[in-house]
Amino acid sequence: MLDLVLSKTLRLFHPFLPFITEELWHGMGYNAQMDQSYGGKSIMFAPWPTPFDEEFRGDYGLDDCYLEMVDAKYELVTQGRNLRREARIPAGKKVTYVFKSANGMSRLDAEVLRLLLNAESLQIAPAYEPKQGTPAIHSALGELYLPLEGLLDVEAEKTRLKKELEKYEVELSKVEQKLANPNFLKAPPNVVEEHRQRLADWLAKKAHVQKAIAGG
Repeated sequence: MLDLVLSKTLRLFHPFLPFITEELWHGMGYNAQMDQSYGGKSIMFAPWPTPFDEEFRGDYGLDDCYLEMVDAKYELVTQGRNLRREARIPAGKKVTYVFKSANGMSRLDAEVLRLLLNAESLQIAPAYEPKQGTPAIHSALGELYLPLEGLLDVEAEKTRLKKELEKYEVELSKVEQKLANPNFLKAPPNVVEEHRQRLADWLAKKAHVQKAIAGG
């Protein structure tokens, strides 16, 4: 599988990195697998990668359920990393996640998830009861929590969030005043729409911070 992926990747990169991909194509022996006029002489003539057809997917047992599982894992890892970012925990700081799996999880899958989350440990705990305010995400695979005990000064974090809330309220007031002004509404439609989008963005940020303060 690695051999197949690298072969396809080199072809995709070739228009942007022609010399190094040509060297790798020959150095890794991919040219030897093809006819001289069909990629054997140069990567330039190798067939462009295309999506797997039904026959190929059938040979390897790749049906839609596996694709859906990969997408679900990708989304879980993305949101899990966002928990750390939103809590302002440095990337190098070791953290522990707790995962309540909807359908169970193998030891291997749990270890892969731990590595992708850059976590010191990942606890699989179906009966876990989080403390109020524990950052969490809900996904098709289950619920992922990031306990903050020992990671943050709770009072200092509340103070920071309150200052952030004040800033958002100031920005909201500015946008609301503009949108309430009849003269401003005569501006070009794209300008008015831009400010309406700003209003929606500030409202979303304000709600997010309020939720964090209430939960903490």
